[in-house]
Amino acid sequence: MPDLWDKKYVCPICGSQVVSKKVFTDKVKIKEYEPDMKPNYEGVNALLYSAVVCNQCHYAALDTEFENHVSPIYLDQIRDIQRKIKIPDNVSFSAERDHRAAILSYALAALFYEAKKQPCRTAEMYLRIAWLYRELKDKENEYKALARSLLSFEECYSKANISEEKEPMVIFYLGELSYRLGKMEDARRWFSILINKYRNSNSYYVKAGRDRWQEIKE
Repeated sequence: MPDLWDKKYVCPICGSQVVSKKVFTDKVKIKEYEPDMKPNYEGVNALLYSAVVCNQCHYAALDTEFENHVSPIYLDQIRDIQRKIKIPDNVSFSAERDHRAAILSYALAALFYEAKKQPCRTAEMYLRIAWLYRELKDKENEYKALARSLLSFEECYSKANISEEKEPMVIFYLGELSYRLGKMEDARRWFSILINKYRNSNSYYVKAGRDRWQEIKE
């Protein structure tokens, strides 16, 4: 029984038909979560397949949003990015992916989310890049990606219109990424905001933030 299937999409920028691998739902098995909510999978690594990339124009986004309409106000910037993209000949986004292809898919998605003024999504893309570098045991690139993720989460928190439902997640990552990058004062401040503002919340981000806060205090 295969782990992957081909899903077809239509690129909202150039109209091409795009084929991207998806993991069969019953094959997605999460073994555990790390303290920053990184999922560790048993069997096929679903993290490799969440971003869809158009093979013609290289527009990229998360699979759940890839076909979403893109406002014309962002098209000039998107085309500017597309003109500069150089994809190595041996990388295919439609085939089974290794870490290199997956990292590239998220890097492209990050560029386009940035162009569409979506800093929260940009932050998530860099976070996933960091997770993939962690799996490769590449500390230097992991920390570079975490730093970029933190910058985007800061922009997300200060400029984006975040829903009350999503805010605990954003504040958690502001604390967690500060902690991982050695910015202890910032980490304390963010975790303190999180657990005071959402002390009655059932959110697992609040629970994880409380655990981290205890750890820092001790």
